[in-house]
Amino acid sequence: MVYQTKHIKPKIPDYDVIVIGTGSGGGVGAHELNKKGKKIAVIEQEKMGGECPNYGCIPTKALLQAAETLRTIDKAADFGIKNTGKAEIDYPALKAWKDKAVYNTGTHAGEQNYKEDGMAVIKGHAHFIDPWTISVKGKRYTAHNFLIASGTHDVVPPIPGLVDTGYIGYREALEFEKPPKKLFIIGGGAIGCEFTEIFSTFGVEVHIAEFAGRLLAKEDSEIGELIQALFESKGVHVHVDSKVVKVEKKGSQKIVTVETNGSHHKVTVDEVMLAAGKAANVDLGLDNAHVDFTKRGITVNKEMQTSSPHIYAAGDVTGGYMFTHTANYQSRIAAHNMTSNLKHVADYRAVPRCVFISPEVAAVGMTEAELKEKGVKYQVGAVSTGWLGRANTSQEDTGFVKIIANQKGVILGASIVAPRAGEMIHELTLAIQYKMKASKIVYTIHAFPTWNQAIRSAATKIKCR
Repeated sequence: MVYQTKHIKPKIPDYDVIVIGTGSGGGVGAHELNKKGKKIAVIEQEKMGGECPNYGCIPTKALLQAAETLRTIDKAADFGIKNTGKAEIDYPALKAWKDKAVYNTGTHAGEQNYKEDGMAVIKGHAHFIDPWTISVKGKRYTAHNFLIASGTHDVVPPIPGLVDTGYIGYREALEFEKPPKKLFIIGGGAIGCEFTEIFSTFGVEVHIAEFAGRLLAKEDSEIGELIQALFESKGVHVHVDSKVVKVEKKGSQKIVTVETNGSHHKVTVDEVMLAAGKAANVDLGLDNAHVDFTKRGITVNKEMQTSSPHIYAAGDVTGGYMFTHTANYQSRIAAHNMTSNLKHVADYRAVPRCVFISPEVAAVGMTEAELKEKGVKYQVGAVSTGWLGRANTSQEDTGFVKIIANQKGVILGASIVAPRAGEMIHELTLAIQYKMKASKIVYTIHAFPTWNQAIRSAATKIKCR
């Protein structure tokens, strides 16, 4: 982009740093900078704390925990526990549990906490006037540095009839007092799969459609194929290689037309939910700030700087890995680099990716498809988790661990499907981060009986030299 106007940096700005957004991408950096004695203002136009504690990670995992508890109750007799009656969902109480989990994060007191720590809180939508000045509700504020962490919003695909017929997103899905009897979810990524897990466990007839050839299409093929089989075994209708081409309203119901391999079929449901991706919130007057951005999000270098060196960005708005832990990581890097001559750079070789369905899915590093595309020679070590002592004692025999390494045995990527995959993945994340060979895992004692024994077993299948 070409910028014509020259702006002068204010000699005495209102703040050292203004942070746009109080989610992990902004809040973490704000607190880090505050500890270093910087004068900070945070701008938030929605709930303090951002997406994760209010609408994303925490409320969905609270509902997933309820779903797991229901499944455990349903199979109690298998463990010799007499079940005197059928467990039922009390939806108002379920919602109250979800709300309690959100409340316990402390986000309800977020504004007060910022102010008690000496930071200013500005509520409203931020808009750059120039590279050093931002406007909120008509009032202008200046700063030496800015950290943009404005997050994302749901993508609404251009499906004929969708908007007129009506749909819900995951925010609305979290607020059900009672869910629909039949639900169609558009999008087979992490969000779509987690809500499929939630509602199918609660007795909803769920259809899930994914344009790609499998669910969780960015992961190794074995994951999507196994999750599809597990979903279908629970009564979920999975439509892969499929495109929703039309949505119509018929009385109180909705008719979804799905195209699969050139043929069309109709599905009648009570509600349609979108889980088709997110787009960066870049409506911030970025051109005025000389900040480059694309359809994916704000362009940053490895130090989290934008094209205006005094303006940084972190979290989902940068268009990379859209995880809370990645936003946290980027925010710390940005805060450090604003205040230090010894710069930190972002390294994304070992970013864990988790989907909290049953069993859980976790992956880190490169997939086979990525390695093939790069022409990298690799080897695979994979084992089922069904043979584990822990699988036997918990009656959870479906899953696997897969490790991908180069020809020397250095671990490049890994995938896990297992009941505690989200916890298990960190052993492999550490190995990738520090370029360890699989033999390091093999010769590390693993406690018995644990799920992590499968990681050691998979590592034994990698040849190291």
